[in-house]
Amino acid sequence: MTHSNDASRGTDHGRAADLQAEIDHTRDELAETVDQLAAKLDVKSRVRDQVHQTTSAAARHVRSVRDGATDEHGRPTPAATSVAAGVAAAAVAAVLVGAWLRRRQ
Repeated sequence: MTHSNDASRGTDHGRAADLQAEIDHTRDELAETVDQLAAKLDVKSRVRDQVHQTTSAAARHVRSVRDGATDEHGRPTPAATSVAAGVAAAAVAAVLVGAWLRRRQ
């Protein structure tokens, strides 16, 4: 009779160990889910990450534009010089037209 009692204790112990393992696994999954939800709700951190990504993208874009506007020695290319001259001419024209319109009134 004690022999069958020992066998049932072993089975109960095995079930308890299985249940404990399942509880531990569920607890780990729940902790991971809570961490993911907390990360979604951490607006400050998400904004900081977005600012970092945007800043990095802008820096890459600036490097790309600068590389396209300068030669291998860092001097402006003829195309970049033409664009800069066009922008300057447009600015001067805008100032002159504005002054002319103000004088007419």
